[in-house]
Amino acid sequence: MTFGEKLQKLRKEAGLSQEEFADQMGVSRQAVSKWERDSGYPETEKIIRMGRIFHVTLDYLLNEEGQNEELAEEKNEEKGMYVSREMADGFLAFRQRKSFRTGLAWGLIAGGLCLSIWWTEPGMILYMVLIIVSVVLLFSVKLADNPYRRIEKEPLVFDEQVKADLNTAFSERKKTAYLLRLTGIVLIAAGILICPLITTWVPLVDDIIFAAGLAAAGVGIFLCIYMTGILRAYRLLMKQETE
Repeated sequence: MTFGEKLQKLRKEAGLSQEEFADQMGVSRQAVSKWERDSGYPETEKIIRMGRIFHVTLDYLLNEEGQNEELAEEKNEEKGMYVSREMADGFLAFRQRKSFRTGLAWGLIAGGLCLSIWWTEPGMILYMVLIIVSVVLLFSVKLADNPYRRIEKEPLVFDEQVKADLNTAFSERKKTAYLLRLTGIVLIAAGILICPLITTWVPLVDDIIFAAGLAAAGVGIFLCIYMTGILRAYRLLMKQETE
């Protein structure tokens, strides 16, 4: 088998499309197509990465006399999807955008109630606009294509340096996320439990305090959902499901 034939066979056995494999390699789909047609040849570092992705030796990839039996012997017992640094960063950015939109939507629904306290027509109209925006955001999250489904479901394999960098980033991000999530919980508690109990016996002032409490609760809900989503993204990537 030629290099291109082996590459195509390995890619199909791994259940990868040309686009998915190209994402893992950090190249275009056209480049993968050229490699599989033996119309082009990848750089040495990319061939090394292919070996890691498919768990085969460089000898197998470069030796055109390799047979299926040799492939079976040379495959590493460790199974999993190879995740490059680029793919890991893309997954984290995707999950962060998803968490941001979800948190913003629910935050607007809760916090926007402050606009309807006086039941004035402009306030109610503006709140209805916020509801529509929130629904659009939630639907955009629900209907958006997820190119990282395999990362969420399959065992993953990383380069040692990539894994170390991700662990470091997770440790640093976790401290900030926990602090902001705690802030969100405090804002929710203050907005829902404390502000309604504050009474000045001045209707206008009481309305302002109650509206401020709802707005604070909305911000708190956003922070809790957003930060929880970021932490969960790292745990999914690192397969750390527990706190």
